[in-house]
Amino acid sequence: MKRYIKQCCASRAHCLALLLSIALLSSCRQHDLALPQDLIIYMPTGSTANSMDATFVTARRQVLAGSGTAFPVLLTRAYDRDVQVTASIDTSLLADYDRQNNTQSPRFPDGSFALEGNGQVRIPGGQERSVDSLRVTLGSQAAGLDLTKQYVLPVRLLGTDSNLPLSSNRAVMYLRIRFAPITMQLNGMPENRVMAIRINRTPAGDVVNGNLQLTAALSTVFAQPLSVGLAARQDWLADYNQVNQTRYEAFPAGTFTLNPSTVSIGAGALEAATAFSLALSNTTAFEPGRDYMLPVGVVDEGPIPPHETQGAAYFTVSVALQNIDPANPAPSGSRVDRSGWTATASSTDTQYAPGGIPAMAFDNNPATGWHSAFGAANVIFTVDMQTLKNIRGFSFTPRYWNYFSSVFVSAVTAMEVSSSNDGVNWLVQGSYSGSMPGGTASNPQLRNLSFYTAVQARYFRFRITQYGQYMPGFGELYAFE
Repeated sequence: MKRYIKQCCASRAHCLALLLSIALLSSCRQHDLALPQDLIIYMPTGSTANSMDATFVTARRQVLAGSGTAFPVLLTRAYDRDVQVTASIDTSLLADYDRQNNTQSPRFPDGSFALEGNGQVRIPGGQERSVDSLRVTLGSQAAGLDLTKQYVLPVRLLGTDSNLPLSSNRAVMYLRIRFAPITMQLNGMPENRVMAIRINRTPAGDVVNGNLQLTAALSTVFAQPLSVGLAARQDWLADYNQVNQTRYEAFPAGTFTLNPSTVSIGAGALEAATAFSLALSNTTAFEPGRDYMLPVGVVDEGPIPPHETQGAAYFTVSVALQNIDPANPAPSGSRVDRSGWTATASSTDTQYAPGGIPAMAFDNNPATGWHSAFGAANVIFTVDMQTLKNIRGFSFTPRYWNYFSSVFVSAVTAMEVSSSNDGVNWLVQGSYSGSMPGGTASNPQLRNLSFYTAVQARYFRFRITQYGQYMPGFGELYAFE
């Protein structure tokens, strides 16, 4: 029992000591708050050496909003009473700024800028920073500003309603002010603003390939929600053709719609959540061999104008006959006599397997043949059958060749096939895509290309887009009718 009483007494003594310490500490803190010693009023450091960047967003030469145009006033520690601080714009400090930074800042008319609330802010008692900020706005003479220039605005602490001193080296903030025009634009396309659409015309119907969507966007964020419209601008087509030396035709009537007619960009967002989409209809009105263009542009309405170039896009449509069966079955019919056939190629190897001229693709010897130079791109192989033929398809072998006792296979794995009656005007028949063949020169592997509908032509052009090892080539190229 005595031990228990002693423990209680010790615990009570400990508690009393702790309470006394807390009271003394609180008293010291209250005493410190009331003392003005070591208290200094100062500016933030800014981004670099008492300076910071500020931007005013403009549209149609009207200033819409500011960013980075405000900053607080600070105390080295909390004080027990409110402190009122006054600041002003002091252009006499520009010379010092330019001398220190080796710059030549443009001057601006008096009254071009102002401080909200006459430059007065309040640091509440018990706080270390002002409850409001020194905020720069445009003044009554802002019309004289050149919105293409960057201005430096010195803001200086003038005084306070207390007896607290101002900092000797942190009493000035230099704002580097620029004006950023905000515009509407369209995103989601190549740099040239052209959206290429290809209609593959097959016996089963038209297949549309290409990006049909555009996204409305802003060059910088805006504080208010915006509605953006998109419209066809066929009136731009003639100028586009003249500037770019092209011969695009307008989309046929009744072949397109733009959906939706308007989209929304939320406050503080850069892009619309919903994209514009081009919907094509009655695609049979687009004819093979002709190139079509639909210019579209952001509707010029509301507070934000469209960008002169980035507010526009240009949809193009070309029609390609896809007369090639993607299953690559063996062509029907019989082999065409190749006597007298000639061929040319945009590239022929003369280093690794010299002597392989294009005509060797018709010499009835799979051990010989043609292939392009090493690394050649977009190689074109053209065949002249001398007379019009009704061609149902082709079969072909790769070029097998040796180099320092090693065997290589030059094969075509993808190509675009075109036909012509005169060797000048060409009609694309479609695209071939196949696998890499194996085999040897003594036991070659054939690859097949079959047309849905027989093609009447004298000339055939093979634009090779993909190939196997090192380079494309043909060992033998057969035609069927």
